[in-house]
Amino acid sequence: MTPGEVLKQYFGYDSFRPVQEEVISTILKKKDILAIMPTGAGKSICFQIPAMMFPHGSIIISPLISLMKDQVEALTEQGILASYVNSTVPYDEAIERLRDMYRGRIKILYMAPEKLEPSYFTDCLAQVPISMVVIDEAHCVSQWGHDFRPSYRKIKTFIDSLPKKPIVTAFTATATPAVEEDMKKSLGLSHAEIFRTGLDRPNLSFRVIRDADKEALLLRYVKAHKKESGIIYCATRKAVDEVHDLLKRAGIRAGRYHAGMEDEERRKAQEDFSYDRTPVMAATNAFGMGIDKSNVRYVIHYHMPKSLEAYYQEAGRAGRDGASAECILLYNGRDSGIQRYLIDQGNQDEEQKKMDYHRLNAMIDYCQTTACLRNFILTYFGEKADKPCGHCGNCESGQAKVDVTDTAALIFKTVRSLHGRFGASTVADILAGSRAKAVLDRKLDELPTYGKLSFVKARHIKSALNSYVADGYLVREGEPYPVLRLTNKAEDVLEGKANVFGLAFGAEDAMADAAVERKLAARSPVHGSLFDKLRSLRKEIASAEHVPPFVVFSDATLEDMAVISPKTLEEMSTVRGVGEFKLRKYGTRFLKIFLEEADKDEKLRETWRKNPIFKETEPEDTAEDMPEEEPSSAALFAQLKFYRNYLASKKGVPVNRIFTDDTLSEMARKRPETKEELRAIRGIGPKKSAEYGDAFINIIKSSPQSAE
Repeated sequence: MTPGEVLKQYFGYDSFRPVQEEVISTILKKKDILAIMPTGAGKSICFQIPAMMFPHGSIIISPLISLMKDQVEALTEQGILASYVNSTVPYDEAIERLRDMYRGRIKILYMAPEKLEPSYFTDCLAQVPISMVVIDEAHCVSQWGHDFRPSYRKIKTFIDSLPKKPIVTAFTATATPAVEEDMKKSLGLSHAEIFRTGLDRPNLSFRVIRDADKEALLLRYVKAHKKESGIIYCATRKAVDEVHDLLKRAGIRAGRYHAGMEDEERRKAQEDFSYDRTPVMAATNAFGMGIDKSNVRYVIHYHMPKSLEAYYQEAGRAGRDGASAECILLYNGRDSGIQRYLIDQGNQDEEQKKMDYHRLNAMIDYCQTTACLRNFILTYFGEKADKPCGHCGNCESGQAKVDVTDTAALIFKTVRSLHGRFGASTVADILAGSRAKAVLDRKLDELPTYGKLSFVKARHIKSALNSYVADGYLVREGEPYPVLRLTNKAEDVLEGKANVFGLAFGAEDAMADAAVERKLAARSPVHGSLFDKLRSLRKEIASAEHVPPFVVFSDATLEDMAVISPKTLEEMSTVRGVGEFKLRKYGTRFLKIFLEEADKDEKLRETWRKNPIFKETEPEDTAEDMPEEEPSSAALFAQLKFYRNYLASKKGVPVNRIFTDDTLSEMARKRPETKEELRAIRGIGPKKSAEYGDAFINIIKSSPQSAE
């Protein structure tokens, strides 16, 4: 079989994602590789397909037990021979699984790096023919990375000890140039082929909400997205417990996960989340790499993480199935204090602390920039960003930016007058007119700008200050308590050579409201009663087979299924993510839902035909299929209303979600014949005009005018 045939038969995809085919082809030529590919880019397929095609078994070294379990379950559901060995597997059973790989009964064996310690087990492993060793999450080998694990340093020694050197492949989601060099050196990959795909994840929408009431906002968001699966990351174990209690008191089914819990308690929490028994998980970054759940629809960072590397990897746990997902960071100035404290209390050397502070400052700048958030991330990792993404929080709020030059100039004058001796808190206190002892003792109340922004909350002033740092008007200097100074960009503003555009004070509150109300489903027309039926069947099958629902089919596969609406098994096989094995196993049961929907649809059409208003017409979106008679606007209103109700029933949404009766009444009176005329009617925006306009305009055009 070719790689493409394996992809279709076992994984259900007709084509590879960018770079996947090239990586697989290189591995099949028996060349070592290092691939840096973002979460959700399909790294696993890059080594799973060659592993299935090689004559002998392959070892996948993976850092977390729960990750192995999920991946092996997913492979088994696709008809692929796989297993794992870690501390949860009894010794005798681990040896038996090695025997199964020797006999060819297992092609893929996941393994914890700790199992590579010299022992009878590794002696036995050395006797098993191995085609390939895969190092997943390879950045863990680097002390310059954000998730260093000493056990990864033993991998090269183990590989070198094997009687015959296998192909070595390493994969990670993010790596700066320094980490990349360390990986190559530590894993013996100096001559390996290097693959770097773009880090961009177009299905993820990034958003930073500053200085909000975190508890209130979190509860509002989770309640507004109660049908969706999400993760809430916290900086400390204590915060995880507090957020978990907050959610539980509000009646929300939530789990928690951190290193202070018992192993069995963590295992159950992970399983309940994977199986959709608890839709929300509050966790520390200990939950980071242990997630193979593809249908996480949002990731909220309750606190700012320590670096953009950590943030992008954790946020990347959302939307792994390719469907739309949200990554929201709730930020206030105290978050940076928490992270500085954690760095200060660490046992790393001074050089490492300096690197940690550098990463932290970049993370703070991300939280405060008014520029495109996606582009900020890509630039940090050394990629060139062509244009703003258009759908991150900053891009969406861009239209709310106003000329804030006068306010910015007040801030810049204050910073200049302090001659680089104070930080953001002091600058904010001066402008707010604070009577704090530290301000008065230093006679800072005598500065010309003292109290000039007393009508603004201090937190909003500080937020603006940090934005000016992120956007290059100000620079922080010194650690751990940095001071501020002006850049040439700010000097140009003070000299009247440039203006500053930004958000008005307090705009963050309105942006927070928009984030809560925003629904992912609004971007996808397939969410509704049909999608809920597909998810319900998926959950029923998953419960019967004791596997997580996403292992049966991902949300993206169900969405594609709903769009295609297959009526035969052949049509079902064209759905992305439905391979030959799953088609045989689940195809008929899912097909039954679409056949029942088609039968219901026909009954609705029969009702349409029998209604005297419509005579023999059917509700199609073309003019010739719409009624030709009935001269009054009242009759036209009845036609529009009946078709509106038909659409609502078909989509499984409330009738007012399409058009209200008042909107239909105005439509019947004004009889718009173009989409531009339709949008002029109250209650019809661009989205509804695009989605429903043609059909309703055709009804109007086909209905004769009233007699004059």
